[in-house]
Amino acid sequence: MFFSCYNTELANTMLEANASQNDKDYIVAVNWKKAADYLAQGKAKDMKTSYYHNAWDEKKSMVVSEVINSVKMLNPKDCPGLIYLIPCPKSPHGCDVDPTGEYICAGGKLATVIPVYSFTKILKAIEQKQYEGDIDGIPVIKYNAALAGEVQKPGLGPLHTEFDDKGYGYTSMFVSSEIVKWKIGTWEVVDRAPTFYSIGHLMIPGGDTKKPFGKYVVALNKITKDRYLPTGPELCQSAQLYDISGEKMKLLLDFPTIGEPHYAQGVAADVLTKNQAKIFKIEDNHHQYVCKTENDARVVRNGNKVHVYMTMIRSHFAPDNIEGVKVGDEVYFHVTNLEQDWDVPHGFAIKGNQNSELLIMPGETQTIKWMPTKADVVPFYCTDFCSALHQEMQGYLRVSPAGSNVKLTSGTGK
Repeated sequence: MFFSCYNTELANTMLEANASQNDKDYIVAVNWKKAADYLAQGKAKDMKTSYYHNAWDEKKSMVVSEVINSVKMLNPKDCPGLIYLIPCPKSPHGCDVDPTGEYICAGGKLATVIPVYSFTKILKAIEQKQYEGDIDGIPVIKYNAALAGEVQKPGLGPLHTEFDDKGYGYTSMFVSSEIVKWKIGTWEVVDRAPTFYSIGHLMIPGGDTKKPFGKYVVALNKITKDRYLPTGPELCQSAQLYDISGEKMKLLLDFPTIGEPHYAQGVAADVLTKNQAKIFKIEDNHHQYVCKTENDARVVRNGNKVHVYMTMIRSHFAPDNIEGVKVGDEVYFHVTNLEQDWDVPHGFAIKGNQNSELLIMPGETQTIKWMPTKADVVPFYCTDFCSALHQEMQGYLRVSPAGSNVKLTSGTGK
């Protein structure tokens, strides 16, 4: 496993200047098999911490969270052969492996070359101990001992590299705003395509796998310099689609996008369509708050907590009228979408809620919390278009004053 690291200067102020002085930083090579072996040998030490481990439970349609209070840590000084450092020019940003697994390409964002390392040469350098010292017990492999070659004069600001299925690498050049295509093995630049502007990441569908699709590359540009109308709270970013099936890259589509486009992945459409679930079976929903039929719909009070077990189907809620909720209650809507048609989601919102709304896929159950603050009649409604009667898909909840003795009731059509 390989990743980049910078700031060998150990700077802690004005990093843009002080962490960019050394000619080379490092690529980190981790032998994950040895890590597993050392872990099995009991070499790891427990380190106190606190973090959440979140896992999606498919059957329950919810995230299960676990608080972890310690983590296993392997110290490289006690685990020879676990980690190696490989010099890399300069302030490296990206680190990518080609489809064969032989070549590791680094993106030194302040470098004038693109260094490409050989996995075979790295193993040989380790075997022959071709080191230039160590850092905190981690051996530093000699640069030329690991190097397969350098892509010379690629442009300015190399960041990330993706690979096609024909033996070429494609590197994003942030400063010179272009994608550079180069040949694996000869390391020569064979094509350039301008981007608009300041490309960061790029993506070839399957480009970081053993079998790239190799027909397209998408440029994910970070700065657009007045290419699009300034409509909205943030200026649009830019993305561009290129055909790379021939010798020369050809621009096919230029389109705006939002946020900072920070990596993407693509696959052939049939990978999705052949494996896509068309029917969401309600009987497979094992959520703890599921209502599998309208007959299961109900409202339950537990102290000041009110649980609404609700269903929705084109084009009504059950229940759609609720009485007896009081100011100061905590109300939990557990909403199940009873649809069995794969492309009919529903939304749920209640007026004035201060956190969010729900998007509930067919056969799924979701929960949202709401706290009433005043006596009122409050509507709730579907927020995702579902039918011609979508506008009519709503209900009402009457909030009574705190301390009142209004009976908790619910129903439809009464």
